[in-house]
Amino acid sequence: MDTRSKQEDKELAQIERVIRETPIEVDLVNRTMNKYESKRNTKQAESFRIHMKIRQKLMIITTSVAMIFSLMIVTSLISPTMAATMKEVPLLSSVFKLTRDLGLQAADEKGLSTKLNTSVTHEGFTLNVTEVVYDGTRVAIGLERHHKEGENSQESLSEQISNIEFLLNGEPVNHTNSSGVFGQPSPDNNSAIFEFADLKNQGGSPFPKQFDLTLSATISGISELFKMDILVSDIGNYVNLQPNIGRKYKNNQFTIEQITLTPITTSITTRIALLDKSTSVDFREGIHIEVYDEQGCELKLINGNGRRETNKGNSDFIMDLRVHPFETLPKAITIKPYIHLYDGEGSYQLDENGDSKIQYIPELEITIPINSKE
Repeated sequence: MDTRSKQEDKELAQIERVIRETPIEVDLVNRTMNKYESKRNTKQAESFRIHMKIRQKLMIITTSVAMIFSLMIVTSLISPTMAATMKEVPLLSSVFKLTRDLGLQAADEKGLSTKLNTSVTHEGFTLNVTEVVYDGTRVAIGLERHHKEGENSQESLSEQISNIEFLLNGEPVNHTNSSGVFGQPSPDNNSAIFEFADLKNQGGSPFPKQFDLTLSATISGISELFKMDILVSDIGNYVNLQPNIGRKYKNNQFTIEQITLTPITTSITTRIALLDKSTSVDFREGIHIEVYDEQGCELKLINGNGRRETNKGNSDFIMDLRVHPFETLPKAITIKPYIHLYDGEGSYQLDENGDSKIQYIPELEITIPINSKE
């Protein structure tokens, strides 16, 4: 028994040595046992019990080695160096997920945004374009920064960026073709979101279904210009309605001209026309709207832009309003127009919470049914 145990230990030690010299991706049990069995003598009856015991011990050793290797992987993943490296890899994080914009959150969750890892580094500062989405209504772009080693700016990325410009297929996206650039608030100081829309509903040209977008921006404290190229494609999948339903109130003709529903945006185009030469309900700001579904839930405002049409001898005011998307296609949309109330000095009247007072105009309220086949 003593001689047999020493023989077991000797052979087991030899097997352990073979395991350690074998790459981890190889089947350790089969490969090692093949080497072992090729060297066995022909004493089957005497060595059978030894073989089975060694195989059991071998399985334990192999499992232990695999567990140690897995633990090394997990440990390396959570180390600061590895975390910084993983941050550079696309598809692991989303700037859109951080925003309060439900449409951009949906773009990330539904895989509608294009994940990018396009970056430029100047003077140790890296600006990274992480993702982009275009739904035929608005273009949204996510940005991240990576500081110089040991630097931690007190400014947010949004505060550091200035003179941000976009070129669409090499042509400037200026105020004749675009709504201008909007910034989205982000709880993360190291990220920012910028977006813009075309003015196709206000006399401008629509953006192409796919285009090359060049982003250029200045970062405070960095002398060189940051410039990156991005390929942008329309995700499609939207419902476009042209109800052209109007209501009259005093000297105003209020019309809902177009509604576009996408997975990330609800866009509504309105027109206010004057019926005579007098001023509108409130010439300073015009008529605003709130948007509700059939359950009476309001869709929160994202942004909007308006333009006064001065051709054809009129001064109609056209507005594109972009609000959060519907989770599912609604049966109807209700538009509730309102105006702000002002005091005698032309300032907003405020309520007890400090919010500006508004006055709804029931005569202009419109409910529009949505055809699910659209």
